[in-house]
Amino acid sequence: MAKTTSFAILASVPEMHLLSALDTMEKLENELSDEIIKVAFGSMAFEVFRKADELRGEKTVEVLIYASDRADQPLNSEVSWGGLYIGHANSRNGRYSGKSKFLPPSTTADKPRWAVFWEIQELTKLKTPIAIASFKPLGKKTNLVSRFVPEEPMLIEYY
Repeated sequence: MAKTTSFAILASVPEMHLLSALDTMEKLENELSDEIIKVAFGSMAFEVFRKADELRGEKTVEVLIYASDRADQPLNSEVSWGGLYIGHANSRNGRYSGKSKFLPPSTTADKPRWAVFWEIQELTKLKTPIAIASFKPLGKKTNLVSRFVPEEPMLIEYY
C-alpha cells in the first residue's frame, strides 16, 4: 500500500503499551500468514481519525509516537516511535470491535471508554528520536514548542 506524504499523525501512547504492542506484533508474525499484522490503540479523538481517513484515501499515513509515562523523559519532548496508520474502527460500548489479538496485552486492564481504535502496522522504535519542535500542526504557520507534550492525536505537516 502506498504512503501519503501530504500529512502525518502525531500521537501519544504510554511506553508500556508500545512495548507490549511490539510483543503482540511479533506473536502475530509467528501465528498469522493470511491476515494483516497490526495493533490497535484506543482514543477519544474520533474527529482526528475521521479526518485522517478522509485525507489519506487508500494510502497509509506515517504515525510519529511520543512515548508517554517514560522513566527517562527528556526535557524537550521528542518522538521515539513510529508506524503506519492503516485506519480506525469505531468502538462497541468503549471496546475494540475487532479481534482482541490485535490489542497489546497491557491494555486489557483499561476500562472500556474509547470512541475509536486506531490501527497501525510496522510499529518500531526509532533509531534517532525526532524533536517535537520540528513538527507543524496541519494548516498552522508555526512549529510546536520544544516542551509541547501531545495528549491527543493530531494531524501534522509531513516532515
